[in-house]
Amino acid sequence: MEHRDYQELVTGYALDALDPSEERALSEHLKLCSECRAELAQMRETAASLAHAAPAAVPGDHVRQQLLQSIRSESPPAQARPAVVPIRQSSGAWTTVMRLAAAVAFVALLLGVIILWRRDAAARKELARLSNQVGAQQRELQTEHDKLARQGEALRLLTSPEAKTMELAGTNAVQSAHASFVYDQRSGQGILMIEGLPPTPADKAYEVWFIPKGQSPIPGPTFTVSDGQALVSHTLPSEARSPAIVAVTLEPKGGSEAPTGPIYLSSPAS
Repeated sequence: MEHRDYQELVTGYALDALDPSEERALSEHLKLCSECRAELAQMRETAASLAHAAPAAVPGDHVRQQLLQSIRSESPPAQARPAVVPIRQSSGAWTTVMRLAAAVAFVALLLGVIILWRRDAAARKELARLSNQVGAQQRELQTEHDKLARQGEALRLLTSPEAKTMELAGTNAVQSAHASFVYDQRSGQGILMIEGLPPTPADKAYEVWFIPKGQSPIPGPTFTVSDGQALVSHTLPSEARSPAIVAVTLEPKGGSEAPTGPIYLSSPAS
């Protein structure tokens, strides 16, 4: 049997309602399962508390008088034989039995509620786990979708007759890194294809800069890198479509209005 089956037998065991085979099976399981032993102890403690909560009823004096009168009215037997004395239950004793039965029934109901509550909690936990798993998969699919969209955009730009490409080389910080910035000269729509950058620190982000000749750097998009590669889409500012430098620096996570970190990639000066 599975662990859940043994948990269902614990309720019957606490109320002495199992058949011998079930009782033997559960007894063997209890030797190995501390969780079921603790649950059985808790159920027995609850049942005992409720049973002792019922007030004991003591038979009244009239019961004693009825017993004595019945004994006196019997004639001596001719031969020795067991005397049968009729005893009538008092209403108080019957009330006690009914109270005990009600207490046992209440305990059984309470234990059933506890079992259902535990199952519901386990089901909710499993549902939350599956929901988180589905959410993670959806985020992964969205990431892949965005990556494919950028790759398609890059392919379209590379095959456009109006496309222009700028090559970016790694600086002394990362000499093995390189990138290509492809953009449409009319619309300015472009994409930066990067390889070889180190993973982005948790509190940092890479930032793209467009530096027109004789002007201050114009901030572009920020991005992060985990496997050394990145595809970054951006529309080239109109003032940077004339000869300009494209560079990548490492900045605070929210980006900067002007370069503050080291330069990792840069196109040659025009």
